[in-house]
Amino acid sequence: MNMDYKDMASDEKHGLHPHPLPQHAPPSTSHVSPFMNRAHNSFPPAPDYNTPRTLHIYLDGLTQRHMTIADADKTHPLYTIDQNSGGIFSSTPHMTISQPQSANNPTPAVIGTATFHNMKRTIELEFHGQPVSMDSEGIFSRSYAFMSPAFGQRLWWECDGIWGADLVLVNARKEWIAKFDSSLFSWSKLGKLHISNGAISEATLDEIVVSGCAFMQHERRRRNRSSAGGGAASGGAY
Repeated sequence: MNMDYKDMASDEKHGLHPHPLPQHAPPSTSHVSPFMNRAHNSFPPAPDYNTPRTLHIYLDGLTQRHMTIADADKTHPLYTIDQNSGGIFSSTPHMTISQPQSANNPTPAVIGTATFHNMKRTIELEFHGQPVSMDSEGIFSRSYAFMSPAFGQRLWWECDGIWGADLVLVNARKEWIAKFDSSLFSWSKLGKLHISNGAISEATLDEIVVSGCAFMQHERRRRNRSSAGGGAASGGAY
């Protein structure tokens, strides 16, 4: 697979290393958790992903409230993202990530949601109905942490790159699990999501996508507030 990470050469400089994630065995059907027992009918037959995998995030429409995440081939949709204005009187959740409609899946299935808050630095996530809080590391921090059900450990989404528009998901050892590279000069493409190990389970990929999209949207709105004269300090409340 042709990978074009624009910051790959700087990984060592920033102390980031690909996370050697184990290849997951198929989950047991005796497990009662809906988080671990769901299969993606919309996924194509899985190739042998032994190397990093790149997903592509596209904007749908002028409002930029709808997005599609496509697989490495840029044509097969894996997720759809719908979001409302996020204002005081808007309904919650503010963001919903779904499995797209298909012949085998006539009704889109909700993968996860995100709810933002004006008065506290917490993003409320749900992975297949399982609530998880993603919390700021401090008033001036651009890092949000959450306890990952899929990985069984604490993970951090952090801002990266010169403009802070790129994002990286790391563990406590600063090994990168996923990276988001923003397409700053594109009207139709939001960016690329790189997964360090393409062999992870579908449920684990869901968690990376939901948490990453939530943090990405939090940062986009923070920047919009700042540019509009909101004057919010970095890492301020949503």
